[in-house]
Amino acid sequence: MDFRHIDAFRALMLTRTTTKAAQVLGTSQSAVSRLVADLERSTRLTLFDRARGRLEPTAKAFALFEEVERRYAGLDNIREFALNLRNPDKAVIRVGSVVSFGLGFFARVMAGYRARHPSVQLALTTGASDLIRDQVVTHQLALGLVTNTIDVAATDAVSFAKLDAICALPSGHALARKKVIRLADLKGQPILSYEPTDMVRWGMDQLFADGNLHQQVVATARYSVNIGTMVKENVGIGLLHPVSAYDFLDSNLVLRRFEPSMPFHTLRITPRTAAPNTQLDDLVRVMESTLEDVMRAVEARMKR
Repeated sequence: MDFRHIDAFRALMLTRTTTKAAQVLGTSQSAVSRLVADLERSTRLTLFDRARGRLEPTAKAFALFEEVERRYAGLDNIREFALNLRNPDKAVIRVGSVVSFGLGFFARVMAGYRARHPSVQLALTTGASDLIRDQVVTHQLALGLVTNTIDVAATDAVSFAKLDAICALPSGHALARKKVIRLADLKGQPILSYEPTDMVRWGMDQLFADGNLHQQVVATARYSVNIGTMVKENVGIGLLHPVSAYDFLDSNLVLRRFEPSMPFHTLRITPRTAAPNTQLDDLVRVMESTLEDVMRAVEARMKR
């Protein structure tokens, strides 16, 4: 098995016909068929079902294709790195973030960074912390923002933000007159909550138990942005990550401090043994200053 076999397999998985795969590779249909057959023979795997004259990928083919795509992503990163060495002004910096920081916050980061480096392209991936962590470990991402609830031992990790959850209320809610919303204030109110695993990790499960609020939960979601949207539609009251609250400053959502405090701790992670990168260092500085600006805007809103 060599790269020719993998290239033929990948092209066939992407195009699903030997004709199109041959066009992608600049070779003949018979060459594609022979390379794929050689791959099956060398791996002793049946990758395609050839019934009725069609090539239908098997479950093993899909599993192998996922691994191949991961490897190709690494090759693409190496290619980008080489191009960046030749022309650093045309660099691509790939970063990842949990959803709470991946919307308005990172849009503002990108605007600030482009003002300093208009020729550098930022490529943003948003998703769950473990997904971001895995892509940082494999050098697919140069930097990631993740929660502190996952194992980051295989990365270089530093604290980026430790921020208390805030309470979001629908416009005109009776509790809006209060400057601080306490646990007892939520009694009898429709509550929006997070998925059970997230509540346990963030300590919310115990908080809700202390206030006997579980029976008042009317809807759940995984991300703060979903909770905020439901509050906006007057479904109930929710606790938001404060950076997610920034995404709702142009709405009529009422934001208030919440007690007792419930901190969201976010880590900034980079690959181990990463080469020095002045452009990435500058991005970190923009992220830190943007966080200060975002929190200043959110805190100003909570005083209204």
